[in-house]
Amino acid sequence: MSADLKPARFRLDIFLIGGAIVLLVAIFFYVSGQSQQVLRHSPSGLDGLQRWLATDGHPVRSFTGGWASEPAKIGLRILPIYDSDLNTVRAAPTSKEELLAQMDEYDVSESLLRQKAQIVQTLLVLPKWRSGMRLTGLGHPALLIPEGRASTGLQQVLDGPKQNVRYLRQPFTDFPVTTNGQSRTARLYVAQVFDGAGCTPLIGRVSEMVLGRCKLPDAPNDEVLVLSDPDLLNNHGLRLGDNAHIVKDILLDLAGEKTVMIDYSTSIWLFENFQGETRERTWSDLARFFAYPFSVLWGSAALLMVLTLWRAGLRFGPVTQAARGLGASKQTANTARARLMRLTGQDGALLGDYAKTRLVAFAARSLPAAQSKDVDAALGYARRRNPKLARKLEDALAVIGALPPHLPASSAIEHVDRFELILEQLEHDT
Repeated sequence: MSADLKPARFRLDIFLIGGAIVLLVAIFFYVSGQSQQVLRHSPSGLDGLQRWLATDGHPVRSFTGGWASEPAKIGLRILPIYDSDLNTVRAAPTSKEELLAQMDEYDVSESLLRQKAQIVQTLLVLPKWRSGMRLTGLGHPALLIPEGRASTGLQQVLDGPKQNVRYLRQPFTDFPVTTNGQSRTARLYVAQVFDGAGCTPLIGRVSEMVLGRCKLPDAPNDEVLVLSDPDLLNNHGLRLGDNAHIVKDILLDLAGEKTVMIDYSTSIWLFENFQGETRERTWSDLARFFAYPFSVLWGSAALLMVLTLWRAGLRFGPVTQAARGLGASKQTANTARARLMRLTGQDGALLGDYAKTRLVAFAARSLPAAQSKDVDAALGYARRRNPKLARKLEDALAVIGALPPHLPASSAIEHVDRFELILEQLEHDT
């Protein structure tokens, strides 16, 4: 029996190992695609802005890279910066405390930001919060990046006069704004402003600017929009004051009828005179089909495959030795014979076979398997157990054996009841 089980156990091990590999691959792709998704959904992300701008049917989309597009279709690129120290590779956190205090989500360079700003009208959103704000969902002063840390990156991009980024020392600050002929109020928590020398303010004033239009170096005809405080349009601050209405009026006016792109990518994907059919395929094209929400489907399919292989490995195996015996065939034959005898009215002959079978089954519970099939051995066992009841049993068997083959059903039932009563008394005799 153990030799028969080895192939099944081997196949089961193969199924389990293969299922585990598939599951691990699915988990890897799911986790790799979740980092950007979690950031966009977090309080410091801009998914809320995307839904808000799209409420009036204006084209707006989030972009994480993977395919190229033509700049002519983009009216405004919103470029959130989650790197407070450009051109410096961030150190990976080694503890929960370091993760909460982390100031950079991923690395970008000032040259990349400048190139993107030169391709299409761009709004640079400066960093303000540590990773702890994304992880805890709490806007606490302890989770702000150090004051002025974003100044260096802004100066590198603009390459102009010193652009000092600082916080205003009060919990909430209101900035009056007029959009579409209506007076509104932008409210910011621990407002982060910059000294916008050489920039045109759109929200705030030159010494305390929140949103401004600034010149790019080496490109006097190109400008870039700079937002010093991301709370004006992120998921955390969009609901404060009139921020939502101010942002919609300003951004849609800047974009015109073209698409608003919220760009999370770390590469250049907008090209002039781009011809889609000339671009060769890369692995990133295939990877897009394993990113969210496809990762959920792949993970579900992997779990279903593992479950199917596991159940199949348990269900399909070698037939046990007991199932190969003649017991099942003999029982089937006896059942067919009894049915045939009942159909032909031979209740007397059927009763004789029934009595012998019941007597053998009674003795089988106490006698060895080889002896339990013998009627004489079963009667001998009954005599040793209770001689008086054994004599009644023998008489009942003799009467049943002398019955004619064709017997009325009522008479057959009477003999069966008498025989079963004797067996029951003998079985419970102590």
